[in-house]
Amino acid sequence: MFYNHARFILTMLGIVTGMAGYYLEISCQVDYGRILWLGSTLTFAIGGFIIGGVIEHLSIRSHTDYLTGLWNRSYFYLKLREQVVRMAKGKGQMCVAMIDVDGFKKVNDLYGHAIGDVLLSGIAAILKQDTRNKDIVIRWGGDEFAVIFAETSLKNAFEIMERIRHKVEGTFSSYHLTISTGIISFEQDKDLKDLLIKADQTLYKAKELKNSVIASN
Repeated sequence: MFYNHARFILTMLGIVTGMAGYYLEISCQVDYGRILWLGSTLTFAIGGFIIGGVIEHLSIRSHTDYLTGLWNRSYFYLKLREQVVRMAKGKGQMCVAMIDVDGFKKVNDLYGHAIGDVLLSGIAAILKQDTRNKDIVIRWGGDEFAVIFAETSLKNAFEIMERIRHKVEGTFSSYHLTISTGIISFEQDKDLKDLLIKADQTLYKAKELKNSVIASN
């Protein structure tokens, strides 16, 4: 994606533009202005670097949840489509976990939104710490989260979420907060919309049991 590499692209564009002008001067056998072209090249490169950095920063902000610092739902769809394209080329497998915080509304009503926000941020931190660098952790909205497990089997995704479930239960035992998780494996020949519906259905089954992880093929 352009915005992920905007700084590099615009810097190189500045260098190429400046050098093109410089060598044009040489080919025309005109001595004056070469220093000016070199200065212009440097200016273009620095300008491209700065503008590219601003674009990257704005892109990150637009895809980041302000409360937890996790990626947001729009980023989820972006990365999910990228992973589906990779899978269509036969590159690995993928699982998606949908996560809901059990009893959060009750805690929020009892202790207030400020405490609720702290608890959500704490759960987000556990999700981030206990997943791998290649996994994409999302705040779906409200008290719901999601994780895209790239190049991961259903068994491995289940084991990771079970470990996280136990950690959340122990960390927030004084608030009686737990999480329920539905995990599905994505198949190459399935429609993306249908798979997300299946993920929601699997999460719903987990929420009925509470404090549980359910995995579905």
